[in-house]
Amino acid sequence: MEKVVKITVLFFGQLSEQFGTKTLELPLFSGDTISDLASRLQISEMLERGTKVALNGDFCMPDVEIPDAAEVAFLPPVSGG
Repeated sequence: MEKVVKITVLFFGQLSEQFGTKTLELPLFSGDTISDLASRLQISEMLERGTKVALNGDFCMPDVEIPDAAEVAFLPPVSGG
């Protein structure tokens, strides 16, 4: 049986509007990566387009494993106007 971890996801900018919330608590399987999470949230394409990811306050790459009780923040690029 796979171990489940619980994380908090923070959304900023257009993502908070898209999801209708700034924070979300989710269960993940131990060993899941940022890419796995993005895929589950159906925002993988946004990572490819420049959305940054921070794990517990530090920017990281999408292949980083998410530990239990982690905070993952998705920060879309700021568009000027």
